Amino acid sequence: MLGFPQDLQVGLYSNMSNYQVKTNESAGVIRGFQVKLGKVSRLLYMITSHDPNNISDFTLRVQVKDALDCILTQFCVQTPQPPPKTGSRITGQRRFLKKKEVDKIVLSPLAVTSKYPKFQDRCITNLKFGKLIKTVIRQHKSTYLLEYKKGDVIALLSEEKIKLRGQLRTKEWYIGYYQGKIGLVHAKNVLVLGKVKPIYWCGPDLTTTMLLEQILKPCKFLTYIYATVRTVLMENVGNWRAFADALGYGNLPLNYFCRTELDNEPERVASVLEKLKEESTNMENKERKSFQRELMMALLKMDCQGLVARLVLDFVLLTTAVEVASRWRELAEKLARVSRQQMEAYEAPHRDKNGLLDNECMWKPAYDFLLTWAAHVGDSYRDVIQELHLGLDKMRNPITKRWKHLTGTLILVNCLDTLRSSAFCPTGYGDFAV
Repeated sequence: MLGFPQDLQVGLYSNMSNYQVKTNESAGVIRGFQVKLGKVSRLLYMITSHDPNNISDFTLRVQVKDALDCILTQFCVQTPQPPPKTGSRITGQRRFLKKKEVDKIVLSPLAVTSKYPKFQDRCITNLKFGKLIKTVIRQHKSTYLLEYKKGDVIALLSEEKIKLRGQLRTKEWYIGYYQGKIGLVHAKNVLVLGKVKPIYWCGPDLTTTMLLEQILKPCKFLTYIYATVRTVLMENVGNWRAFADALGYGNLPLNYFCRTELDNEPERVASVLEKLKEESTNMENKERKSFQRELMMALLKMDCQGLVARLVLDFVLLTTAVEVASRWRELAEKLARVSRQQMEAYEAPHRDKNGLLDNECMWKPAYDFLLTWAAHVGDSYRDVIQELHLGLDKMRNPITKRWKHLTGTLILVNCLDTLRSSAFCPTGYGDFAV
């Protein structure tokens, strides 16, 4: 995100030793007037292979810098997979990513030498404000639904509206920040003012650290499979030192996390993760950490938003399966047109020799169904969590009445852009009100 049009330097670097990008100072420059006009810039780079006889897939790291040589953003691109030689063409309707989610959910391996940007504790300025036109005091207190007073001002963290069931019906909600608390406000109760901060704003200003801590509240209530988390991190975190620092382990040496010397960077990342797991499950530790919350906080401080999105989605699907359990067939009816035969097919692999399925094992077919359903919804993790929430709301005696953590997760994924644009934007840049 750029506060204003400016000159940009686009650098391309190979993450593979067999390939090299020839540097050309003028090749990767985009002028500010081109940015202002919104022109497409086609940049040419020469890529050479040290061993032409050993050509394979490779990854390139892209860095976008400003005129002061500060990194504005960096990401990886991978050579595309060759098209299949045979096979029928898929003609079904496709769901596309929302504009803001492009390049965030796709995970590409970073080089071991990658430098992760530093998380900045800053006041968040690129927010819209709204005037509250109704007083709301809730009889049944909710962790994620705000209470507010008519005439006060609220900051809006996302222009997109969230859909979920209120007391009687499904409503549209804004994510708001009001007197030190983040939560949902009914869209019809807000008159949107714009980005100029009103002089009668009361309460503390919202900072990136406050936002990070508040949106991660539901994480500690989500269920996870440790082996899956370990594998995903080993594949996608390229620097154990940066990971350890983000977790709050300071400058502790590698032998603090593992007894034997590890030459493999993914194994080093796994050893740091193992230390976090030990501290989280140690019953003797009075200040026990939440594994899920600490992990998500560290990854967000490393600007690994795509990785957080993937893990949160995995956690949400698994936790929902555990919460729904024996009622999963009802949820399947609300989310998709699943026939009785298909439901039985989901349960068949989990039945015992006598054809019986224990209630304690009912989460397994529920999880299998949710994974399949989510894949059909599409690549938009926000859409998957939103549709899941709506499906749960439609159930008889919905579990969302007592299990509020999915609402908190919906707030989390919709605040990631706001957090990222403020925490990693270089000093002097920002989204200023005109």
